[in-house]
Amino acid sequence: MNRFIGILLITLLFASCNNQPKQVEHSTTHCVKQESLPVKYAKGFSVDYYNGFKVITVKDLKDSSKVLAQYVLLPKGKAAPVDFANATLIDTPARRIVCVSTNHAASMVKLDLLDKLVGMTNTELTYDSSIQANIKAGIITKLGSNELNYEKLVAINPSFVFTSGEFDGGSKMKIKLESLHIKQVLNLDYMEQDPLARAEWLKFTAAFFDEEYTADSIFNAIEKNYLALKEKAKTVSIKPMVFCNLPFKEVWYMPSGENYIGLLFNDAGADFLWKDVLATNGLNLSLDYEAVYNKAANADYWINTGLAGSLSDIRNADKKNMLFKAYKTGNVYNGDKRRTANGGIDFWESATFNPDLVLADLIYILHPELLPNHQLFYYRKLK
Repeated sequence: MNRFIGILLITLLFASCNNQPKQVEHSTTHCVKQESLPVKYAKGFSVDYYNGFKVITVKDLKDSSKVLAQYVLLPKGKAAPVDFANATLIDTPARRIVCVSTNHAASMVKLDLLDKLVGMTNTELTYDSSIQANIKAGIITKLGSNELNYEKLVAINPSFVFTSGEFDGGSKMKIKLESLHIKQVLNLDYMEQDPLARAEWLKFTAAFFDEEYTADSIFNAIEKNYLALKEKAKTVSIKPMVFCNLPFKEVWYMPSGENYIGLLFNDAGADFLWKDVLATNGLNLSLDYEAVYNKAANADYWINTGLAGSLSDIRNADKKNMLFKAYKTGNVYNGDKRRTANGGIDFWESATFNPDLVLADLIYILHPELLPNHQLFYYRKLK
């Protein structure tokens, strides 16, 4: 890692594709990749270092050879490399960022880059107190809820907007931002299913701010904690049966074993009842009530109950829910312990970058003897 950091500093500070900066659209010099950022788990991005600039690539997780977006980061005014004529050029380090996902804002907090965050949507749903303080002080501009306030967005003149593709407006937002000449960066951390792969997208965010070393240090600590907890859970002889979620419009969406939640359950020493079932809806299963009840009626734990924050909420949603063994024994948990009065839930904001804390919670719920001194962080037992 020291070699990587050394090359990075030298290339960013001194080298320039063997020619002086030019006030032209593209240089005519072809550049040679010198180093790549170490990425161990994430499949959806890469960061490569050249003489005087870096290239960040977002890839299709199903086909890593398919490039979804590419960004060339180089000092303002420097000639763009001819090899990446179709990439989006971004001045480095980035200084004014907009997030349309509280999850992406959480990555900025984790990296101590909150001073670079100047605008957000859905500000009423944020949990982090430091973000709330900056919103109240007007440092972070409120940019609407269900749709971006483009007038305000233009006024704050961001370096770029972190977007999530189809989950925050998709092509409609993309076309609008392009028409306003506002750059956008596709951040697909949520598409990774391995908990450590999602957390590793901290390195993706950090690369836009020349903070790779910081991200690497943070991620190494997360990885070490997570793997140690995972090994501890492997020692259990009995794995409690687990199911999750609640029906939505008569469809019970259940994660498959390949899903992020399914993988967390497995690593926590659970017998997740759908771990071996292939997904039918992305990485989820679309089930009817009877199918879930037939399989989970005698499950030991019911974890992740969506918007249901109490046993009475679950009962009121459908009285048949009272027939599940987990309901009768009170072994029902939800990840909404950290919640604001406005409905902002920290699990959906920061848990991506704290998978070790999520795993510790789940192990404590399922196997409290393994972590006797643990205090639940994201989860709580419903009453």
